[in-house]
Amino acid sequence: MKKPIIGILGSSAVYDGSERHFVNTSYLNAILKNGGIPMVIPSMSAEEDRRQLLELCGGILFPGGDDVDPHLFGEEPHPLIGNMNESEDLAGIEALRFADEKELPVLGICKGMQLVNVARGGSLYQDLSEFTSGHLLHRRPELRDYPLHTVSIAGDSKLRQILGTGELRVNSIHHQCVKKVGKGLKVTAWAADHVPEAMEDEKGRILLVQWHPELFLERDARMHALFADLIARAREKTIHGTGSPSIY
Repeated sequence: MKKPIIGILGSSAVYDGSERHFVNTSYLNAILKNGGIPMVIPSMSAEEDRRQLLELCGGILFPGGDDVDPHLFGEEPHPLIGNMNESEDLAGIEALRFADEKELPVLGICKGMQLVNVARGGSLYQDLSEFTSGHLLHRRPELRDYPLHTVSIAGDSKLRQILGTGELRVNSIHHQCVKKVGKGLKVTAWAADHVPEAMEDEKGRILLVQWHPELFLERDARMHALFADLIARAREKTIHGTGSPSIY
């Protein structure tokens, strides 16, 4: 069976004085284990080069990362905002426009959910303290695969269809959340404090989750279904000749 290529947007950071562009191994493994071929899309590439890489993809994964630059949704930075990288964010916004143009399936994770929302004209609470002073604990980076809190999933959502449940406990490593919902998107899961935990579009082509399923595969095998769904939809695009070439 043909394996579709899944583009994963790369991140950058400076280690020991050298800038590195990378994707966390956990994302690569999640794609490989569920029948896809991962391909890194470096943000430092020229726009025309990134587009050429995207042309090879049957689907796109928007991974977690640093905070979204608030200037992209018309705000100045909050005192509690973390690291930002505007050029990476702009590359991600371009990638979503490409996905929309080609109608490619999209999976967004943590920052990926937030960036897709901003790319569609939405906005974010730059820190959960802006959302409510009584919010739950949503950030335990030292326990990246711990089931930290419960999310409730809308009954009519594609997410519920994929996971086969209306409630589950998830890991959580974020301090921001969706404020204004972007065009064509809807919130489909919430934590008990009403923080949005998942979104999707009306067709189910775009699926976004605030937790990190790629780090939760050993704890909850249902998380594989999120990646399997992306890959299945990418394969369908390939079969009908509207997506990427595939690898046998």
